Amino acid sequence: MAFQNVNWSEIHASVIRQAGGMLRWAPAAPRSGAMRYRCPVTGSFVLLTDEASLCKFSRPTTRLRCAGCGELHFVAVSGGTAAA
Repeated sequence: MAFQNVNWSEIHASVIRQAGGMLRWAPAAPRSGAMRYRCPVTGSFVLLTDEASLCKFSRPTTRLRCAGCGELHFVAVSGGTAAA
């Protein structure tokens, strides 16, 4: 998606707040057809089961919006191997 084609009404408000900071790392681990990671902000465990989120784990690292705190996290699969 090109920068000029961005629909500005669809940008989440936290993007502006987080633009100057770095993403927080969150190691993920596979859990019987799902992925689980610990939110670095709240400390709670987040279980991802939807197909849209799981297909992002075809790479060893991905950016996800956390269901626990609403911020973007840089989620890495434990061991550096992508999920099958």
